[in-house]
Amino acid sequence: MKTIIRMSALVFAVLFLNIIYTVPSHASDTDDFDADYYANAYADVRAVYGNNAIELYNHYLNYGMKEGRFKNAAEEASGVASCSIDTYVDVDIANQTMNYYKDGEIVLSSSCVTGNPNTGNSTPKGKFVVRSKIPGKYLVGPTWNVWVDRWMRFTGNVGLHDANWRSKFGGNIYKSDGSHGCVNLPTETAYSLYDIIDVGTAVIVH
Repeated sequence: MKTIIRMSALVFAVLFLNIIYTVPSHASDTDDFDADYYANAYADVRAVYGNNAIELYNHYLNYGMKEGRFKNAAEEASGVASCSIDTYVDVDIANQTMNYYKDGEIVLSSSCVTGNPNTGNSTPKGKFVVRSKIPGKYLVGPTWNVWVDRWMRFTGNVGLHDANWRSKFGGNIYKSDGSHGCVNLPTETAYSLYDIIDVGTAVIVH
């Protein structure tokens, strides 16, 4: 009887582990996943999972792919080049610029301020789409409650919007006085962008 119980427990354990670690059908899309890159690129994920490679990999499989997060540096570097569309919003974190491409041509360009990487608020990198457009909204958080005239959300609570409390954009401002993750734009730019993009327009952050 004890032998049967032990064997049953062993079979259950094997089945349980198999369920957890079954290789997904899209394994070919994730076999070059870089845990170190993923942890360093996404501070919000690192804050929860640290540098645990298995947890980071599982996050990418279950959430990161759907959210448009990059799996390694090479994919991030080729994010714009490999984009199969020619109308999209491009946010370049290193250069602190926002460019809107229409049919492959830049029709709107501006400096911006992205999330502060030194406070764990880096703007998420990846390929997204505009999820909603609202002409006036309060952005509320633990320590802020601000009104923006033009809100264009592309992932989670992150979006592009005007920031009339700023007098300067671009440069290295984001490293010391960056946003909580959103892409801050000059008021005139935010108005213009809002008027020419649609819900569903691609947003590439790299």
